[in-house]
Amino acid sequence: MVRPNNQGVIRKLLTLLSQSTTMSDTLAFRPRFKFHSELSMSDINDKIVKHSKQPQEPLIEVQKVQNHLVLSFPKADRHFWTPHMDINLEEDPDHPHRHVLTRCLIAPSPTVWTMFTFVYGFFGFLGFVGLTLAMSQWTLKKPIWGLWLLLASVIGVVAMYLVSYEGKRLARDEMYALKKFVDDALGCDCIRLAEEQTA
Repeated sequence: MVRPNNQGVIRKLLTLLSQSTTMSDTLAFRPRFKFHSELSMSDINDKIVKHSKQPQEPLIEVQKVQNHLVLSFPKADRHFWTPHMDINLEEDPDHPHRHVLTRCLIAPSPTVWTMFTFVYGFFGFLGFVGLTLAMSQWTLKKPIWGLWLLLASVIGVVAMYLVSYEGKRLARDEMYALKKFVDDALGCDCIRLAEEQTA
């Protein structure tokens, strides 16, 4: 039986766990977000670059080209699923105060995206060929072995989905690290701010 004086502690723990789960789901299924900032473009650039030079764990590198920043981990700490964050800054002419629109995208490396696009395209083409062949065989009243190609394409797509889901799970801590880096640099909870501004 839980004592009355411990009920408050347990209630707080359950609240923290539920908040943690919500944030995890948001970050896992919404790696792209945008928000308006009262800071100028130069201030945002300076804050992020300055924050990258401070001692921190894990180490995050920043590459800057005008108003585009790329946050990444050192090569020695990267693995196949290691994500990076793209940040684009632009002045929003439709905003009443012309605040800076900050667009953030957390994604795997371009190599991973290219590979998945190619493999998904291959299985899609295989499924199309299998379906077309099966329909021709059915029309000609021949053995319909083209359905095996269609089945193989479906299995391949499902397998790729499961692989990508596992990759996202492996990269989750690094996604949190990238988000926390930007939060600390700009002094805000960026995803929550984005949700509040779009609500």
